[in-house]
Amino acid sequence: MSKRNLIITILGLAIVGGAFFASGGGELINPKPTPTPVAAMGELDYLVTASGTLLPVQRANLSFRMVGQVVQVNVKQNDVVKPGDVLARLEASELEAAVATARAQLAQVKAGASKEDIAVAQANLANAQAQLAKVRAPVSVEDVAMARATLESAAAILRDAQSQYDRVRNDPQVGMYPESQKLHLATQDYRIAEARYKQVTKGATAEDVRIAESAVTVAQANLARVQASARGEEIAVAQARLDQALAALNATTVTAPFAGTVASVNVRVGETATPGAPVFTLGDLSALRLETDDLSETNIARVKLGQSVDVAFDALPGKKFAGKVLTIAPIASAKQGGTNYTVTIDVLNLDPALRWGMTGHVEINTR
Repeated sequence: MSKRNLIITILGLAIVGGAFFASGGGELINPKPTPTPVAAMGELDYLVTASGTLLPVQRANLSFRMVGQVVQVNVKQNDVVKPGDVLARLEASELEAAVATARAQLAQVKAGASKEDIAVAQANLANAQAQLAKVRAPVSVEDVAMARATLESAAAILRDAQSQYDRVRNDPQVGMYPESQKLHLATQDYRIAEARYKQVTKGATAEDVRIAESAVTVAQANLARVQASARGEEIAVAQARLDQALAALNATTVTAPFAGTVASVNVRVGETATPGAPVFTLGDLSALRLETDDLSETNIARVKLGQSVDVAFDALPGKKFAGKVLTIAPIASAKQGGTNYTVTIDVLNLDPALRWGMTGHVEINTR
């Protein structure tokens, strides 16, 4: 091709190319990017997902408060109970006796002393006063003569016993003879009579008077106590004893704190109960809620009370239930290897087939 023809060819291509770009052909070579739809991703951004467990609003693990042998188990699994129903009982014969004694003592304190108690107290005071009067009174001639006669009689009996003993005293077995016993008794009687004679002739000492006066004081105080009505302090002490005995007896039973269904029974008659070890699990199955256990700290900030929730359960595939956020835990709990928050979901129109402990999956609309 000649140089002239080459130039004409190049100019022709330039003219054709310019017309191509002028007519919009450049868009075929460098097409403009098509905007990506953002509506679908925006909807997902508003959803927070979590899983949880369906639980009764009111539930409890129940245990005995003291050690003992189980003598009664009154319920079985699935039984429905009322508040205050006795579920199980320990052996408590000694504690029952203690309650009966404390109750009787309280009744006695409130009733006050009986007529017999007052009569005895009055008699004791009269005896003490008579003894004091006797100690204080001067010694009479009659008392001295009587004491001397008693002493002389005891001396005569002693002499006679001594004489009889002397007849057998050289016998090696003298200790086995009745004469030996008679001499011993006669000696004791003589010493008592001698001491009495000396006391009578000398009169009462200051110590004797003090002892007699003290006995009168004690008897007077005792009579005043039994005649007086029961004091508030005495009633309070007796009532405290009864309350303590009743508390110990009550600790031998496990009672239902609320109405519900017995979910599990972990005790049998004859076993020894350990304080604090769960023996029953009780729950009110009339009100179940879903509690999440894997809602992470990265999502909890977007969750608010009252937000709408969609709930699905493994037990009922294909079904969804509406709900709302009811409570949010104020503190985190370490679960499944991370920091998570418990959120309670109130699920509406629960299917009767759903049971305590089933797993639920939630989608929380945080819009």
